[in-house]
Amino acid sequence: MERTAHTPPGLPVVGSLPRLARDPLRFLTGMQDAYANQYPLVRVDPQVGQSVTVVLDPDIAHEVLADRDRFRRPNVGAQEQRRQGLVSSDGALWEQQRSVLDPEFVGGRLADYAEIAGDTLEETLTAWPESGRVDLFEELSILTMRVITRSLFSQDTDRERGETVHEALAALNDEFDASVFDLVLPEQLQSGVSAEFEEADAVLDSVATEFVDWHLNHEDPPRDVITALIDAKADPDIELSENELIDQTVLFMTGGQETTALTIAYAFYWLSQNPAAKERVRAEAQDVLDGGQPGWADLSDLTYTERVVRETLRLTPAVWSVSREAREPVTLAGTDLDAGEFVMLPIYAHHRDSRVWSDPLTFDPDRWAGSASRGDSAYYPFGSGPRVCIGRQVALTEAQFALAHVLQHYDVQVTADELDLQPSVTLRPSGPMEAEISALE
Repeated sequence: MERTAHTPPGLPVVGSLPRLARDPLRFLTGMQDAYANQYPLVRVDPQVGQSVTVVLDPDIAHEVLADRDRFRRPNVGAQEQRRQGLVSSDGALWEQQRSVLDPEFVGGRLADYAEIAGDTLEETLTAWPESGRVDLFEELSILTMRVITRSLFSQDTDRERGETVHEALAALNDEFDASVFDLVLPEQLQSGVSAEFEEADAVLDSVATEFVDWHLNHEDPPRDVITALIDAKADPDIELSENELIDQTVLFMTGGQETTALTIAYAFYWLSQNPAAKERVRAEAQDVLDGGQPGWADLSDLTYTERVVRETLRLTPAVWSVSREAREPVTLAGTDLDAGEFVMLPIYAHHRDSRVWSDPLTFDPDRWAGSASRGDSAYYPFGSGPRVCIGRQVALTEAQFALAHVLQHYDVQVTADELDLQPSVTLRPSGPMEAEISALE
């Protein structure tokens, strides 16, 4: 007997799909609140197109993420379909890529990256005005772009290039947002890519090619991510994709830059809404750093700042949802899934589940000093399983350093009372994120 998941009521033919497409955050959190006590998963099942199974039980979400034999990461959107980087590759290719890149994100390399982040923050603050209004997300995107390119590619990035990449990413996110129905519509009904997408994609290719060419033309390039990939491609026992160098460079340049910038920007928003928490971050920074720039040795002493980052990632995770598709017909939580069925793991909704979190909509960093556990199955801002984000420690370090170092020298007040969020590839603000900055005496 075929076992099916509960299907929420919806419109004829299209079911609940329009609600999911129009406001996914509201729809998914509503599903979590309404059905998580009764069903481990539910299905959005339009008569036309592919069904979507939404996992409401976070333990099952982790089961899916850990099971690479039954589930794979689907290539959603033109950007991922064109590239075979660590995010979108699968099978033996992914294993080769991960084995090559893992050594670049452990041990002493992390300490090196932390020092680069501290140096870059110091240089960035020296260029800030005494006071003024800025687009905080754009400013932080330029900062994190510099940290990424210095750390992983041994190359610096000027402001113009940082702004160019920031604008290209905005265009790619707009494309994904506009074509969200393509996740489930039949292929013949899906929209093609726009001219704006092609232009933005070409910009990213061009910037990545500059970094790669510099390494290929350098007689003795420094040890970094690109060098590791160049060495791997020269090894006859390692088979990497044809465009490996460009694809991976684009992946790290964009993924690491944007998600970290979003995390820091949202942390400043939550601190702007909670002045007492902001003062605690500032007091801790002044005590630990004493006006100086942060370094690897300071990280373990920035304890309250770490809680702020973790709470920011709970309420506003840059990666708001992850997805998988069944490799073959499988049974999950008593429900039969067809081969190729789309499975959505709603991180944002799990992070706000009132069954797990007390006062789930309240920004409370101190929950991480008490009952909350970073190992709780309902908390996974970097994913989990074999494909957990390779740069998670780099991102956490950079976010802590940015909050601490900025707030010991500046006050930052995000002007918006509420966030207007755009859940596309990442969870972005829908427009400029304006903030008033002023240097402290």
